[in-house]
Amino acid sequence: MDNFKIILASASPRRKQLLELIGINKYEVIVSDIEEIIDSNLNIEKQVERLSYQKAKEAYNKTQGNRIVIGADTIVEKNNKIYGKPRDKKEAINMLQRFSGSSVNVITAISVLISQEGKEIEKIEHDIAKVYIKEMSNEEIIKWINSGEALDKAGAFAVQGKFCVHIKKINGNYTTIMGLPTHKLYDILKEYIKDL
Repeated sequence: MDNFKIILASASPRRKQLLELIGINKYEVIVSDIEEIIDSNLNIEKQVERLSYQKAKEAYNKTQGNRIVIGADTIVEKNNKIYGKPRDKKEAINMLQRFSGSSVNVITAISVLISQEGKEIEKIEHDIAKVYIKEMSNEEIIKWINSGEALDKAGAFAVQGKFCVHIKKINGNYTTIMGLPTHKLYDILKEYIKDL
């Protein structure tokens, strides 16, 4: 890809799928193991951008040569409170009980770190989509959580899985909710990768 090594700093199967939809099929995965610490001095959008940058930077520092490193982070926000991945089933139940019959904002940030002939470029973006969740009974919440799909997702839900039956509507980009806003990533990458 124009002499760039492409690196995705995420093990998420959804992010891999979305990267391939953009047209990038040859890439390496280097999973970041940074501790995701929330900085309460930053607004929510900046916090998500910071986490995506830390993930990308760790993978960037482990590699050399002409490369494009893509890091991403997704959080769910409601009433100025951040919801990441639930620690356990109980926390997942609590999240979904709060979200039932209301809307939440899903914020995904991407950090793209580029090394081109020794020149370093950093591009950081975020995108917000609003998800309207139907009223859910406790039985429905527990059934969803017992499906095994809830615990590795920010906010304990996913639009692309079985949870789709509980989503009334979406205002914003679907891929932002999946964890990689392809419209924004494409605009960054097409500057450097001519055959996209």
